[in-house]
Amino acid sequence: MTTTNQSTAAPADNGTQAVALQIAELVLKTGRYDDMAAFYTHVLGHGPFYERTPDPDAPPRPAGMPERAVDVRLGFFRVHDSPYSQVLALFGIDSLSGTDSAGPGLHHFQFGVGSLGELVAQFEHMASLGARPHRAANHGQATSFYYRDPDRNIVEFSCANFATTEEEEAFMSGPVFAANPSGLELDADRFVARYRAGDPKDELLRLDNQAVAL
Repeated sequence: MTTTNQSTAAPADNGTQAVALQIAELVLKTGRYDDMAAFYTHVLGHGPFYERTPDPDAPPRPAGMPERAVDVRLGFFRVHDSPYSQVLALFGIDSLSGTDSAGPGLHHFQFGVGSLGELVAQFEHMASLGARPHRAANHGQATSFYYRDPDRNIVEFSCANFATTEEEEAFMSGPVFAANPSGLELDADRFVARYRAGDPKDELLRLDNQAVAL
């Protein structure tokens, strides 16, 4: 779910202070490289800008060292270039084939889109691949559709419901969000149909809108 609320980091005991960070790269390891590469090519609308298959005659990685780029089949996908380069990477590791991704680790990650119209367009784009959201929700401050990739990782597409950060933070500081940060569970098909039918945004995004509720 989208949030923009950030707190200012307090200096550490030694007088140092964290610098402002941006997530620049997300790396997923997989035993189904081809399926994952095809899925994210569709999601992003383009293929990887770099791919590499390891040399089968290369020396094995040192004992105890985790997989490195030189050890695996890999692909780098450009997500966004401005203001910071954002990259999604796949590490193909054959030994992971058939493993369960439901244990500790990644819960989900999110791609932000610029408007409700773009969220609907992405829903329709994913449907052209045969992919459907396993969950959709109006969280109040944002609306999100959630999918699973071929490895069952949860991929969220989300757009802000408010025009400004100040409006979003005011909502998230209020009693409605405190009582239910998950918001209204949506029927994705009916939500998209009502959007395409021309329902006003304010009406469509009401948290008591039973016409689009699951």
